[in-house]
Amino acid sequence: MVDLASRAPLPPITKAKSAGGDNALMLVFLLVAAVLSLLPILRVEIPPLLDYPNHYARLWLISGGAQDPVMAAMYRIDWGAAWTNVLTDMIAASVGPILPLQVLSRLLLALGLLMPAIGLTALNRALFGGLHWWNIVCMILVWNVIFLAGFLNFSIGLGLALLLAAGDLHLASRSLVLRLAYRAASSALLLIAHPFALLFFVLLQAAMAFGPHLSLLADRSLWKPMLGRVLAACTPCFIPLLVLLAFGPALPGSNSAAGQGGTVWSEISLTNAISVLLTYFKTYDLQVDAVYVVLFAGLIGLACLRRRLSAHAGLLLVAGLLAVVSPFIPVSYRATGAIDLRLPSMMVLALAAGVRLRLFEAGRDRLVLASLALVLVASRMIVVDRVWSEAEKNIAAVEAAVADLPPGAKLLPLQDTGDKALNSQAPSGRFLGRNMPLHWHYGSLAVVREKAFIPTLFTAAGKQPITVLPPYTEISVPEGVPPTVDLLTKPVQAAFPYLADWTHRFDYILVLNADQPNAAGPMTNLPNLVSVADKGFARLYRIAR
Repeated sequence: MVDLASRAPLPPITKAKSAGGDNALMLVFLLVAAVLSLLPILRVEIPPLLDYPNHYARLWLISGGAQDPVMAAMYRIDWGAAWTNVLTDMIAASVGPILPLQVLSRLLLALGLLMPAIGLTALNRALFGGLHWWNIVCMILVWNVIFLAGFLNFSIGLGLALLLAAGDLHLASRSLVLRLAYRAASSALLLIAHPFALLFFVLLQAAMAFGPHLSLLADRSLWKPMLGRVLAACTPCFIPLLVLLAFGPALPGSNSAAGQGGTVWSEISLTNAISVLLTYFKTYDLQVDAVYVVLFAGLIGLACLRRRLSAHAGLLLVAGLLAVVSPFIPVSYRATGAIDLRLPSMMVLALAAGVRLRLFEAGRDRLVLASLALVLVASRMIVVDRVWSEAEKNIAAVEAAVADLPPGAKLLPLQDTGDKALNSQAPSGRFLGRNMPLHWHYGSLAVVREKAFIPTLFTAAGKQPITVLPPYTEISVPEGVPPTVDLLTKPVQAAFPYLADWTHRFDYILVLNADQPNAAGPMTNLPNLVSVADKGFARLYRIAR
């Protein structure tokens, strides 16, 4: 253990109560922080998480919606289509038939929100002993761009990786066979959740095998045995991956829609590097997010300056490695986006789990710090809830607009997209950060609410256990976002093949973000479009034939 509070290192695992305070008291504070964080999820049925409405529709289908005669003609549940990135789907299949969708969805959202914090707390406690006010401070991390983008399987997987790594530490005195079996089984579960969750677990295993002491790097004679420990710890983790590669179905991205494959890189610059590294702190307002970054980093810096910081060297090295690599990761690969957001998320969690701040440890001080941490958690929640309140109006507009769709209608979602330079002037609740429109998948709600077909429901081989049935395959893509309204009268682009002959292939058009100007020009007044509903943000048109 790298311990800046004294010359004597802490043991890697201790059952002693932390100097930060009584476990029972800190547990109460943690539970209060969790409840505060859950309030927006309990209040809103459909939160404005970027991908979530699309996932919501798929989870409804898996929970039993696909058995409806109307939907059964469009979609089929196919567990042979994907073995990874399907943890929430498996939960939906297991308990969805007996739970109302409103309960199931909130359960999965709660897991996505809290699992990283639960895993972080468990690993920090296993390494340093007891609960601590630092664990409450880390609850501000539950609101991050990963969760707000709706990446539920990845978010749950990150938390599980931390939790399972903590469990592995508690097996240190057990037989080698048991520990290896535990790692292989844990890796299988994490691969089901998300491939990057498995990667995170491998890195955590490497960190634990390296050990708590940085002094290993100073003695070259210790390098070889250290590398041997790392390889021995990580090797069982690759067994499920090898099974997937040898016997599994298509890998994620194998059936990328036309025009969506390949690798997309972001600009390599200092500004972009900083932006990427701050991924796990980002929400809706970067200026507000910066306050929490300063507080988080400031506490660590203060503890370091006062030599009151204890740290696990292996986790610090993993966090450092991820920090170095993250700016050079592609934005998209084989039609899977946001690849560049994965590693910096792991970086922050590894750092937070791998340090313990030995500050303000007197009885009254720890109570004050825990109370102030609760204030931070509550303030973070309030910022998010205000945005959700505004976005909730837009979701309600969509649901109202599609309310009169007949079952089985083929719905074509479109969008108005403004000039990116003006995104900061858009109404609240329209963007995650500055450039990620929250409305992209709102059209998916028509699947659940009105049993409609949309062309962009997530059905990618290797990612989702659901397939589109003929003849609907001719007007669908495995994943995608709505085309802009101006494309109705332009040559068909490769990313939107279903726009070909759209007047005969679809029954209705739903325009999202309709109260904002479209940068490429407005939708042409076409004689075969009949206005059905205008709810401001959402407009529904019937295609007359």
